[in-house]
Amino acid sequence: MVSRGFITVVLAVVLVSCASGSSNRATTSTSTTTRAPVTTTTAAPALSARVVKEVVVDPVYRQGLARRDGGWAFSFNDGLFLTDDALHQTKKLVPAIPAEWKARGFDHIGDIDVADGVLYAPLEQPNYKLGHQAMLMYDATTLAYRAGVEVPQHEASFVTVDPSGIAYSMDHFGGAALLRYDVANGWRPLAPLEMSRSIARVQGADVYHGAVWLSTDDAHEGVYRVDLRRGRQGQVQSLGSIGHVDGEGEGIDATPTANADLRVLSIDAKAVPVRIVELRVTPAGH
Repeated sequence: MVSRGFITVVLAVVLVSCASGSSNRATTSTSTTTRAPVTTTTAAPALSARVVKEVVVDPVYRQGLARRDGGWAFSFNDGLFLTDDALHQTKKLVPAIPAEWKARGFDHIGDIDVADGVLYAPLEQPNYKLGHQAMLMYDATTLAYRAGVEVPQHEASFVTVDPSGIAYSMDHFGGAALLRYDVANGWRPLAPLEMSRSIARVQGADVYHGAVWLSTDDAHEGVYRVDLRRGRQGQVQSLGSIGHVDGEGEGIDATPTANADLRVLSIDAKAVPVRIVELRVTPAGH
């Protein structure tokens, strides 16, 4: 994460500190109930995030965002939008929820992700007690709907997919574990990744360079990093706040650019404007 030079330094420190520790990724399992064992590891390098810029965007871009080739993707409750790098809209799909899913009561798209040409969208129905939600897949260039699958979780604020095809989400609107799915094998549930602490009101997530970066609507609109490289427990770091604590934090993207390392959507307390809050991540104290 952060500027590419700093990423290299962080990864070097992590690799050295883990040289005699556990493997780099939690061992997968076909069980939907067995959780990955917890191990004790050296603390990850301390990081912090500071706001460097805010950009007001179309108020319909209020759920999720993701970097894609040549621009950005955004989500709304029942809409998907593509823009170029300058945030000029190039394509939209409204409504975006297919009729067959609406007929089953699904009505809300959360924080999205784009990986290998696929736009992944978490889809919710409002009866959380049923214990099932869905994940939809679209073409990231045309927004054509490809497929959808029901998944065993109570809520679905976000989904993010790593380069190996492992998807991460959360069972509830916050918690102390990340759900994991093997996308290539029909979204087969894997052992959840336990985190070192619970995080409340998680609205978005993005996986990048060995970590899942979380955005929240907690008491201080916090941003967090969950280290995936430190054994079988995800070490959590609180990075700071996006500000606008009277508003609502939404989705996050962790693709670094020359201008920022993290981007988080923030809805004003008055419902508008909607902002992209850009943050730079640096070693704590710098």
